[in-house]
Amino acid sequence: MPEQHHQCATAIPARALAPLLSAAVLVVASLGVATPAMAQSDKWQVDVAPLYLWAVETDGNISVRDKSVPVFLDFADAADSLAGAFSFHGEARKNRVGIFSDINFIRLSTDASFATPILSRQVNGTAQLDMTMFEVGGTYLVRPVRNLSVIGGLRTYTLSPKLEFESDIQELTVVDTGRTAASVFGGATYRPKLADKWTLLTRADIGAGSAFTWSATLALEYRVKPWAGLMFGYHALGIDTGDAGADSSEVEYDVTHYGPMFSLTLHWTEK
Repeated sequence: MPEQHHQCATAIPARALAPLLSAAVLVVASLGVATPAMAQSDKWQVDVAPLYLWAVETDGNISVRDKSVPVFLDFADAADSLAGAFSFHGEARKNRVGIFSDINFIRLSTDASFATPILSRQVNGTAQLDMTMFEVGGTYLVRPVRNLSVIGGLRTYTLSPKLEFESDIQELTVVDTGRTAASVFGGATYRPKLADKWTLLTRADIGAGSAFTWSATLALEYRVKPWAGLMFGYHALGIDTGDAGADSSEVEYDVTHYGPMFSLTLHWTEK
């Protein structure tokens, strides 16, 4: 693991910024366009995406005991190393208020073998990285005609790297640690209905706590049926836990996840 000074801020790659800037332009432009009224309802409305795909790429730094390594993992590499995944998103609304929750778990694992340079002994290694993202929060509809809501809630992010090496002499665990960072976030969603079957879905928020976090989403949903819609768009999430210091055994991370996302969303309205 190369040694270098840990940097608390990671530059967001240009290809990640471009979709986000486009999202901002589209949202600002659409604020001035008349859209059909999204009437609030006194019936419960529930949206569930039981399994969605986020083709995520990761860019940033991971550090332990003041030793930092840059991380860049594209979706193709992640897919090759994927050992497990689970995702779920749900929302429920009634009148102006709503609740939502989101969980995303990814486990990456890879093996490597090499010979020591001096003794020429064979060493086998295994690297495993678990990432768990969880959100729970509430919404309040401030502009029913525009379907503009303010949101707030709690976001947690757990990163758990584990590196193991073994040889015919001994087994050694190099890194086996993890850290959960929590932040309270606030932001807004803007979801105007563009046409009979098309809806624009946007969200932006920022959070603070044991980590600085932010997220942004731009997506479109096409209602194939009144009770089912296909969603496709782009989502980005940033987490920075800051510098815990050279004496800390906690893992530090400053990472940005970004990429296209797709889902089948099921819609239900109380009779």
